[in-house]
Amino acid sequence: MNAPITDSATDYETVFYEMVQYVRSLGLTVNTTTKARGHQGFFLKSRIDISSCLAPDRKIEVLIHEFTHYIHAKIDHDISKTHGQLEKLFPNTDIKRLESELYAVTRHFDRNKGFALLQEKRSNILSEIKKISSDIKVNYPDFKRSEPYKKIEKIIRKTDAKYLLKYDRVKVKNSFFGGTKDFSVFTLDKDFPQFDIDVKNYLILKSKQRMLKRVSSRINRLDKYYKRPTELFARFVEALFVDTNKVTQLAPYAYLVFCRELAGDRYFELAEFINKFF
Repeated sequence: MNAPITDSATDYETVFYEMVQYVRSLGLTVNTTTKARGHQGFFLKSRIDISSCLAPDRKIEVLIHEFTHYIHAKIDHDISKTHGQLEKLFPNTDIKRLESELYAVTRHFDRNKGFALLQEKRSNILSEIKKISSDIKVNYPDFKRSEPYKKIEKIIRKTDAKYLLKYDRVKVKNSFFGGTKDFSVFTLDKDFPQFDIDVKNYLILKSKQRMLKRVSSRINRLDKYYKRPTELFARFVEALFVDTNKVTQLAPYAYLVFCRELAGDRYFELAEFINKFF
């Protein structure tokens, strides 16, 4: 399998047009002038939407991805609810090995580099937390960042900064004079000039820990999404178009099993689609 030879946007547009016409010939509706509900593309029953905002070459890859979802749905009818089963795509195989290889392909070809960016961000936040904790320990050697530190929190809780122990920004209402005032962990020097550096660092640390929790949660959600059989299969087929050689390196077992099942017509029109365009 080799990606079509293209050297211009016009060539990509031609290939994309031919792919769309083929998919439509199977009775599917393909929309190419929408924003795909804010996604690059999506598949629902007999409908495929491809975002008009994408570059020509990316449109091809997304169409392959969504068309593979269509094929998957023909094999496993409940994928919208269950996200599919690898056993139905690759029967009588080592599923754990398959899943591991398919996941390796997904991670390598992650077009948005979501994992890499998020993991880099998490690493940077962890470094910042470690640095702030070390600075606080200079004057408070018994400080532990894993639990509330009462010596510092006692100072903070006597002021409106107490709200910043849980939030990065707050709007506090003045009970006596009316009106409100904004406070933020990003303007501590202005909002609370009476605090020494350790107190300010403690509030910044709390903010960083909240940020770390949010980033870690996003990583976990993305990881869970990528491991869905529907996504593993669609990204595998998409990756075959992008760089077949790399796929065979990352997933030799999955590639052999896929080719075997493809030759046996398990994947319906996907075989003809690949013969035409890969």
